[in-house]
Parts: sequence; C-alpha cells; structure tokens
Amino acid sequence: MDVLVWFRISLILFYLSAVESLHEKLLFANSQSIMEVDVNTHKLTVLVGHGGSVVYSFDYDYENGYVYFPRFTFKDIVRFPYPSQNITLQHVVNTSSYPASIAVDSANGHIYWINDDQSNKLSRCNLDGTNVVVIFTTFNYALMLRLDVKNRWMYIGYFNKGISKSRFNLTETSMIANFQSNSRVRTVGMDIDLTEQRIYWINYYGHIKSVNVDGSDVRTVISTSFPSLEYYALEVFESYIFYYTDDSKQLVMRNKSQGSTPIVLYNSTNWIKGIYVFKSTGMLFKKRDERCERDSQTHRSTIN
Repeated sequence: MDVLVWFRISLILFYLSAVESLHEKLLFANSQSIMEVDVNTHKLTVLVGHGGSVVYSFDYDYENGYVYFPRFTFKDIVRFPYPSQNITLQHVVNTSSYPASIAVDSANGHIYWINDDQSNKLSRCNLDGTNVVVIFTTFNYALMLRLDVKNRWMYIGYFNKGISKSRFNLTETSMIANFQSNSRVRTVGMDIDLTEQRIYWINYYGHIKSVNVDGSDVRTVISTSFPSLEYYALEVFESYIFYYTDDSKQLVMRNKSQGSTPIVLYNSTNWIKGIYVFKSTGMLFKKRDERCERDSQTHRSTIN
C-alpha cells in the first residue's frame, strides 16, 4: 500500500482518538459576561465581559477562529478569538439599531444580522465590519436567523408567524413552518441541525418542535413540564437539545427523545438569552484536512 495512504489512515485515527477526548463547550451570555461551561464536566469559566448588554445570539467563524455576537443595548457587533489564552473583545460594526440575531458565512467572508426595530431589517457586512449592505427592510417581527452555508439557504424566524426559507439573496422564498396565531405563544428560540436537515424551535410554552427543511414532517419533540415566561435560548447538537428556562433559571441539556431527563448544566442568578454550542470537532477536522493536504503535496513533490 502507498506510504501516503498509510500516513493518512494513521493521521485520521490519531485525530479520531483526539476527538473522543474533547469536550464540547456551551457558550452563553449572562447580564455581564460571556461564559463557557464544559458539557461533560460542567466546569464554568468566565471568558470576557461584554459591558452589560443584552446578548440574544452567537455564531462562530470556523475559518478564522472568532466568536461573533451582537450587543443589543449598544447597537453593535463584536467578536473575540476562541479558543484563545488572550480573549479580548474586538469591535466589528455599528448596526444603527438593535441587533437581535446574527449568522456567520465563513465561506464567503460575511456576517448577517437582523435588527429588532419597526422594520426588522436584514443586513450584511464583511467579517471585519466593512462593506455594510442592507438587504431587506420590510420584515415583520423577524428575530431569528440561521444559515445553511453549504447549500446556500437562509432561515428566518418570525416570533408570531413562522419560519421562512430562502436563498441568501431572498429569492425562492417559502414558509416551512407556521406558528400558532396567539400572542401568548411567541417563539424566539430557533436552531438548525445541518446533519438531520431539520429546523428546531421553542415557544413560550416550552414546546420544542421541529420540521424538515422542505417544510414536511412537523413534530413536537419535547413538551417541557411547565410554561415559561421566556424560552429565548435554544441550540441543537447531535442528539441533544440545549435551552434555558427563566422559570427555574437553569441552563439544561436533554436528549431529543420525549420523556428524556433534563441535565442541569448551570444554575443562573441572571437571565440568559443567547447560547452557542462550540463544536470543537469541526475545528479539529478542518485542521486535519489542511494537514493531510499539505502532507500530500509534500509527498508528491518528493516523488517528482
């Protein structure tokens, strides 16, 4: 067998072993700081202060290693390197209005955000904050935003209406989920499982539902034990769902199956409105692929 093939197999096995030893991290914002909790050990770490703003969402740039989040109160978007031994906030862009949800398109060097104002406008800029473009200005109550970068789909959640699907330029738009027409059953937490190709959301009654990205097979995944004043934060990763309930002030994870037992990751004395599961395996395999390509090029050069 070719030496390069053996090398690649050995390298992949090495990284797979490393993946098994990695712990996923859940990032969240309380009233003062960005925090990190280890999903397995529940170890809590303060990463950086955010200045006392409301933070509704996060996203991650796996190409360059930055966490992005909007500071609702300060009307701007900031970022910080992660993982890093020297975490400091870097100002990215002023948003002119209150930014609620953010999404990163690393492949094309863009960040998108939706402002929570009368127009709920959708905007975009480069990863460094330059070249701000307003894409759309007439959304009604759009507060949630997720991207499927690989397939070039954008998902927008309207808290009193449903979830729409469109191309990044807002063509081929369709509604894939409709919410109950009731002002008391608002929805402000949404995420996408790219592996399953399903959208998940949680409403104020604590019902977690999902739908295929083509709008088929709507399901109630979990009905929590009691209604909440707020279920803002929702993240999905592999077979688990993460969310925060304002009733018990707990950040929890649980299996997607009905009847699963919630695992408390953190008991909070402050509200939590934004969370993000850092998928360390994504960064690891990106580095593995880059290294394999470099070694492949070196091997070919040696043969030639």
